[in-house]
Amino acid sequence: MSKHVPERMCVACRRRRPKGELLRLLLTTAGVEIDPTGKKPGRGAYVCKDSPECWEEKKLRRFAKGQAKALSEALRAFFA
Repeated sequence: MSKHVPERMCVACRRRRPKGELLRLLLTTAGVEIDPTGKKPGRGAYVCKDSPECWEEKKLRRFAKGQAKALSEALRAFFA
């Protein structure tokens, strides 16, 4: 019997992947922040860790709206 692996969908590319392959983004009252632990409370979304195309501002607008540019820059800095 194999263990259940939760799947989530990337907000940028819309691919379903195991939760461990994605990075959680958190929507807070202060704005959008990166949640590498995946355990902070709040409204979250996921983005692919290994795909720089998913970190583009245009693709993040679905989730971050006006904060997409800042989020895109934060993701690039996080993975740099």
